[in-house]
Amino acid sequence: TGGPCGPEATPVMSSSSAHPHAPSQPPARGGCDPWCEHDACGVGFVAHPSGVASNEIVRHALQALARVAHRGAAATDRSGDGAGLLVQLPRRFFRREAARLGLALGRRPCAVGMFFLPRDRGARARATAIIQGALAGEGLPLLGWRDVPADRELLGASAGASCPVIRQALVGAPAGVEREDVWERVLYLARRTIERRVAEAGAGLSACFVCSLSCRTVVYKALLTGTDLARFYPDLTAPDFASAIALFHQRYSTNTTSSWPLVQPFRLLAHNGEINTLWGNRNAMRAREPALASARWGDAVERLQPVIWSEGSDSASLDNALELLVRSGRDPVHALMMLVPEAHEAAPEMDRALRGFYEYHECLVEPWDGPAALAFSDGVVAGVKAVAPAAGPHGAGAGPGAEWPGGSGAVGGVSPGGFGGGRQRSGGPPPRGPGRAVLPAAVQVGRREQRDQRGRRSQRHARAPARPAARAGGAHPQRPE
Repeated sequence: TGGPCGPEATPVMSSSSAHPHAPSQPPARGGCDPWCEHDACGVGFVAHPSGVASNEIVRHALQALARVAHRGAAATDRSGDGAGLLVQLPRRFFRREAARLGLALGRRPCAVGMFFLPRDRGARARATAIIQGALAGEGLPLLGWRDVPADRELLGASAGASCPVIRQALVGAPAGVEREDVWERVLYLARRTIERRVAEAGAGLSACFVCSLSCRTVVYKALLTGTDLARFYPDLTAPDFASAIALFHQRYSTNTTSSWPLVQPFRLLAHNGEINTLWGNRNAMRAREPALASARWGDAVERLQPVIWSEGSDSASLDNALELLVRSGRDPVHALMMLVPEAHEAAPEMDRALRGFYEYHECLVEPWDGPAALAFSDGVVAGVKAVAPAAGPHGAGAGPGAEWPGGSGAVGGVSPGGFGGGRQRSGGPPPRGPGRAVLPAAVQVGRREQRDQRGRRSQRHARAPARPAARAGGAHPQRPE
């Protein structure tokens, strides 16, 4: 099938992957060549440039997710390939939940880990011990656990049979750490330690998976279709479950049976398309691991290896690479321009500074090449990047400069059919030619000092403006509540 979520396991030849002139080619229906039909994931984001967090943004994303359900897949038992949201931490919601659970959180900031845990009680106890040990090893105080409400009656038989126990860990900041980016790096180290120890424990803990562990974002995902996500997770409809950013993804699993860990979004990224250079990218990342070095990590850099999750999909592998760059200090837009560059060698119209950016960075990292539409967010910046042909009729249909209908001031980028009636802001995206990427277009919605820092960094790395770009407005944007 064309435009899939990517080659995720052993390739399987299907009728749609046969030669277009094979004798078994089905007849055209309705004037359309069936060999030209495509299926792909639904992906996009909604954000409010002012940084004002509200449940309305989450509702908009759920609405868009429901409208791209046709871009996913479901088994005959109603088990979907997976759908999910990535949102800013709804701090007021978690303060309320902490008070309900008797946790002394108060006004202190906390990070949240979203975990899939084994259903077997013994295995779950071992996984929990690994998580708590890794957090303690990084000086991260575990404030308490929360069982995530979930309506398992909505799941199909196969999804229900593999449904993990879903729990959240509320985690405090390490002593002496005040900056969120430093806190995020410590949480990243802790998560990599958890993943390594779980892998070393063997198949008994294979159901343990860290969906997210962050002081800025949290991921809610499940093995179902997007139309059921809000009913499966009642948290998402709580009035104080507020965010200024919401990435959404409806998965179409290609060549494999879907699984709970591979549902998207991942920690920074939601991906529609395929990485054609996947094994070359994975091998290159593995080969350079002995040379990884950074003043930000010091000796701890060895604990980040292997960088790429060996059992992940192509989307998961790209997310792993992106997260390494972002947690090491690069802006998400800069990192994506490194990993998924425009075709610049035969583009005489390209700005010289932008061409120089790509030429410099191609000496550092190989391009993750292939048709793709990528929605990304680190909790401060949200945006999309499209690469033809995924930017055509089966990719990111409405550019990230499209205003959300209804006059709410929200903007979004989304696969076709995700929302209707949006007006394209002035200075919309240029025509997209075959094989060309569109620069990542970002909306910055964090606190002012975060936005200003990122704005200066983005201007330093690439002087050509993103097309289109919506800058965060408001003199005093609110911190997500």
